[in-house]
Amino acid sequence: MKRSERSRGPAYMRSGVTEFARRLVQLAVAFCTVASFAGTAAAEWPDRPVKVLVGYPAGGANDLVARAVAARLAESLKQSFIVENRTGAAGAIAAEAVAKAPADGYTLYMISSAQILTPSVRKSVGFDPVKDFRPIYLCGLGPYFLLVNKDVPAKTAMELVALAKARPDGLNYASSGVGAGPHLTFSLFMAMAGIQMNHVPYRGDADALIDLVAGRVQAAFISIAASNPYVHSGELRALAVSSAERFPVAPKVPTVAESGYPGFDMVAWWGLVGPAKLPDDVVAKAALAVKPILESSAIATQFASLGVTPGKLGPEPFGRRIAADFASFADIVKRAGIVPQ
Repeated sequence: MKRSERSRGPAYMRSGVTEFARRLVQLAVAFCTVASFAGTAAAEWPDRPVKVLVGYPAGGANDLVARAVAARLAESLKQSFIVENRTGAAGAIAAEAVAKAPADGYTLYMISSAQILTPSVRKSVGFDPVKDFRPIYLCGLGPYFLLVNKDVPAKTAMELVALAKARPDGLNYASSGVGAGPHLTFSLFMAMAGIQMNHVPYRGDADALIDLVAGRVQAAFISIAASNPYVHSGELRALAVSSAERFPVAPKVPTVAESGYPGFDMVAWWGLVGPAKLPDDVVAKAALAVKPILESSAIATQFASLGVTPGKLGPEPFGRRIAADFASFADIVKRAGIVPQ
């Protein structure tokens, strides 16, 4: 046997080495192909229409905020963002659908603060607002006016408190429903002020406003968008606004905190989320697209007409806001003695 042949080893060993090397090359190629595909897919998102679910009917603040943001996302990302109203169970049906949807970035949800409250006031809920969603951006906030009928003698929040103390259980307040944001807001106000008024729940802001204007109830916290026309007409009086800061639409109306109750801050809000396992790169790209939309003067003007201010919280701070509100709402529900239904 020649020296060169001996150095190459037996044929069966040479064939084994060759096969092993071939398989290594195949695995390397496959890995690179998958990695390349994944990177390309993320870079191209969205490459088909994106659904944005809303848990309430068309025309409400939640729906209008979603449509305003979706329309501008479509322009920015050159893809359709289709708002779908999937109503029922105070937004819980849409929330559960998104929580169980594929985490590919093509089913998003314009969640509201009401869904963060839902687990505290309902016995059975098919989603966890903290664990089942991946926050993208807080899109808008809408405070409530503390309102009284024009015939109620109170001109300030503290005067309303004094009136309530002088007439124990003699005043009624309206809300848009048991466990709804306005109900919780008034419950917190009463707890901080040390007063008690009779709760009269309605099916929504519109019905509550009818009886408040008629004087069948004396007070309520109601969204600015719904109540501002009655304030302008003089049929209702706005004593305070529920947010931490004064609202641009009504800069002369003091906050509840300014009116003698420091730390009071209750607002409705709406934000874009996806399923919990939404990839980091999709979250980052979506947030990067939403941020300049909310910073634009056009959206500020449009939102102001709805009684809404643009949000400023990206993925991580929005997530912290959801968790904080979840704990805060649960505490208020407990303190107010609201029984889950």
